[in-house]
Amino acid sequence: MIRGIKVKKLYDGIHMEPLEDVTVLFDETGFTDIIMSDKTGITGGDQINIEDKSDLYMMPGLVDCHVHLMLPGDGTKGEYIMRDWSQGEVAVMAYRNAMTALAAGVTTLRDCGGAYNCAVTVKNTFERQSVNGPDILSSGAPLTCTGGHCWYMGGEADGPEEIRKKIRSQQKAGAGFVKLMAAYGGTIGVTKTPTFSDEELQAAIDEAHLRGMKITMHSVIYEVTKKLADLDVDMIEHTVMCDAHSTINFLDEEVIEKIREKGIFVDHTLNCVNGTVNMYEEKVKNGTAGSWEKEQYEIYKRYQDLTFESFNFQVERHVPYVVGTDAGWGFSNFKDGYYENIYEMQRNGASAKELIIASTNRAAKAIGLDNILGSVETGKQADFLLLKDDPGVDMAKAIRKPYEIYKRGQIFRS
Repeated sequence: MIRGIKVKKLYDGIHMEPLEDVTVLFDETGFTDIIMSDKTGITGGDQINIEDKSDLYMMPGLVDCHVHLMLPGDGTKGEYIMRDWSQGEVAVMAYRNAMTALAAGVTTLRDCGGAYNCAVTVKNTFERQSVNGPDILSSGAPLTCTGGHCWYMGGEADGPEEIRKKIRSQQKAGAGFVKLMAAYGGTIGVTKTPTFSDEELQAAIDEAHLRGMKITMHSVIYEVTKKLADLDVDMIEHTVMCDAHSTINFLDEEVIEKIREKGIFVDHTLNCVNGTVNMYEEKVKNGTAGSWEKEQYEIYKRYQDLTFESFNFQVERHVPYVVGTDAGWGFSNFKDGYYENIYEMQRNGASAKELIIASTNRAAKAIGLDNILGSVETGKQADFLLLKDDPGVDMAKAIRKPYEIYKRGQIFRS
């Protein structure tokens, strides 16, 4: 049966300005029509159930372009998960994380790296057992050099041929895109250097595109961000522009112009280190921090400030940014992470109306799913949120507690 919901404003994910006083028709197969207030002749009689929710706002379901379903988001490092948890426990946690994200209004997740192929396991569980969970796109284990960032997830590969073989084997196992660690990260003991040679990076790009897959690369230093701007990558994760020791940003106009002109999507996980900064800051304030903890606080706080500055610089130059939270990593969790990330993006230069587009249709386009989701339009999957507050005025406030969440035309109940 077709249902209809009349809302105060509809932000469709495509246009900056909302449609007012509209009725959106949908069923479990997708959106069937959008009826303007001055349009008459809704047909269907008793087969259409229209609900008047004209005090609410509608927008598409949120897309998170960067999560790690295998991680709990409570500060526990992946190395310890791999040491102490069984494969079954990791799979259960990944399932729980996915449903927690859906309860926060995130209807699509792109998993950027996990062990045991856990994200594909959860995706298959939803599909085979008729669970109305979020859509999941997984990279499998992220590609990294031997001993590189996130090596413990199982994606180590050295040299062009190993990289090509790893991409092929991961696609065979269900991966829908390629994630490559082009720089170091928060993995214990990893040196602060680029991960792969130019030849290896190009091999990964060529193989991914040969296989019909998009490829995204992790960059937390200017040296690598600058290099990736010259390559045919589809997206850059973090897109940080500071040096390896987080002392200064290189706000390079030419690099950002290349990213913008080539249409490379960028993903800034602005809330990723907030929890770590807050943890050390609390210890410093209450006098329980040792010298090492004080040093860590300064390092993380400086890095946080530099990422905020870099994001603002890129927003002002209209790079095609999307929303990714790094949920699971560090203290970025699946319950509050999306809200916190939108809050930081809004606070550091992004407008609420552009964030609606960046978190829905643009994000879906970036990950290659815009043909089926990401916007409220006829024929698309009926994933949407009903909100009490206007997301075009303050998106962070509006999405913090969605009034109702619909996935594939069905209301989600936690």
